[in-house]
Amino acid sequence: MFNQKFSKPFLLALAFHLTLLILFALSALYKPAPPPTPPEPEIIHATMVKLNPPVAKPEPVVEPTPEPEPTPPPVQEQKPVAEPPKPVEPPKPVEPPKPKEDLAAKQAAAVAKAEAEAKKAEAQAKKLEEVKKLAAEKAEKEAAVKAQKLAAEKAEAQKVEEAKKAIERIKSKEAEDAKKAEREKEAAEKADAKKADEAKKAAEKAEKLAADKEAAKKAEADARKAAAEKEKADKLAAEKAEAKKAEVEAKKAAEKAAKAEAEKAEKLAAEKAAKDAAAKADAAAKQAADKAAKEAAARADAERAAAEQARAEAAAKQAAERAAADAARIAAAQQAAAAANAQAEMLAKAKMAIEKKVRSKWFKPPVDNNLKCTVRVRLMSDGSIIDVEIIKSSGDDIFDRSVENAVSNSSPLPIPADKDLFAREFKTFTFNFKFE
Repeated sequence: MFNQKFSKPFLLALAFHLTLLILFALSALYKPAPPPTPPEPEIIHATMVKLNPPVAKPEPVVEPTPEPEPTPPPVQEQKPVAEPPKPVEPPKPVEPPKPKEDLAAKQAAAVAKAEAEAKKAEAQAKKLEEVKKLAAEKAEKEAAVKAQKLAAEKAEAQKVEEAKKAIERIKSKEAEDAKKAEREKEAAEKADAKKADEAKKAAEKAEKLAADKEAAKKAEADARKAAAEKEKADKLAAEKAEAKKAEVEAKKAAEKAAKAEAEKAEKLAAEKAAKDAAAKADAAAKQAADKAAKEAAARADAERAAAEQARAEAAAKQAAERAAADAARIAAAQQAAAAANAQAEMLAKAKMAIEKKVRSKWFKPPVDNNLKCTVRVRLMSDGSIIDVEIIKSSGDDIFDRSVENAVSNSSPLPIPADKDLFAREFKTFTFNFKFE
């Protein structure tokens, strides 16, 4: 029944106790019959005397056999000792010999009694054998129960030790997962902070670009307004200068006319000539002044327009460069986000495909429906499984073994084509398996 071996001292002690128990049962059951009473020796005296008529001697009374006492010590049979001869007495009547029939009856009674005692001893021996058999069975059952109890205690101790080791492994793995999750969280927070900072800078640059564009437009409008005002002021100044000059010329002409009237008689011809020349000179001077003013205004306008165009072109170039840089950064951020989204989608699809394949190889065992466990898997580059380990048990060995077998039978697993994603996420990965 059990493979446990008992020590030699234990077996000797068990045999000794069984022997004592058998002896005690024998002493309680076996009651030996007392030995038969030996017949008294007959003494015949051969004296020559006168015989009296024979007198019949009464038959000896057989005493009842006493009840045997419990556990009597063995009594050795003593041989009858012949009594010493008595002194010669007066003649007594000689007893006749006992009839042969009485001796045969006694012998038959003794034989029947011996047979009865033999049957009784045989029955007692059978009963003793049954007691011995029961005692042996009881001892065997007690030994089996004790061995079973020792085996159960040993198995329980081993199970407790394995549970402690499993708990320690789970705690260690949870600590590692927590550290890894913390590092991943910090990295994600840094990445989010960096993305937020880049987005903020991009927004600031876009706002600055818009402000620069607005400032350029405003500066251009102010420059145009200032040029228009300057042109108007220059025109007014030229008109004032021309009016003043005309007034001076008129005054001179009046003076000349007065002088000419005084000298009219003698200088009529000269005055007429001088007047014509003055009129021509005034017209020429006026025409030259207008032409010079117009040319100066045109040059100033051209210079202002060229300066404004140069400034506008420089501002537009800077704005275009800033916009291009911002657009490049935004495109890079969008491309990185798209790549991250694509990798996340690829990761989710790969995990779903792995879980689907594992579930297709899993056979539901007859266990509780609310069980779940965590499995760690190591893969080769082609998806072949190197190792499968239950790092967080469900508490049910049958369920854990069924999940482990399902994962092992799913090799190779469907992995993504992206080598970087495989090396980062699937070379060694864990997943939760629930009873569904």
